Amino acid sequence: MLRFHSGILTVCLVAMLCLIPVLPASGASSQQVVFSGGGMFPDVTPFGFWIWCESSSSNPYVLECNGAMYFYALGIVKHVAGTVTSNGGDSFTLNVVSTKDDSVACALTNVPPVTNGPTNTVNVNCTAPGAVNGVTGTSTSAVVRATGS
Repeated sequence: MLRFHSGILTVCLVAMLCLIPVLPASGASSQQVVFSGGGMFPDVTPFGFWIWCESSSSNPYVLECNGAMYFYALGIVKHVAGTVTSNGGDSFTLNVVSTKDDSVACALTNVPPVTNGPTNTVNVNCTAPGAVNGVTGTSTSAVVRATGS
């Protein structure tokens, strides 16, 4: 009987620890920019992206972006990395390249103002893959999030 009660006690203690709010760590603040959505390169392929960037930071990851892009009709899904540039206000350009083979190289730029939810426009221009080089892809249902200072 004692073993049963100690097991319940352990479960309760673990559950209580999981409910304790996590306090933010002190340190330098940073700005984070996230683009997420899908769209179309007209007459070529649907595409999608989820890319997270950190900029304006004193940590060692400043100006780095990481995420993924896919080009549905081309059968391409790649991890991408790159940089983010502020164009002023709440406009950003993410320049990303696939990390293993350079088969994806794109610039994604949002159209201000940034709005809540999947209601933002992001224009995508790529030099690779070749099938979309010179064609502007557009997502009109993207989530664009910029946080921090």
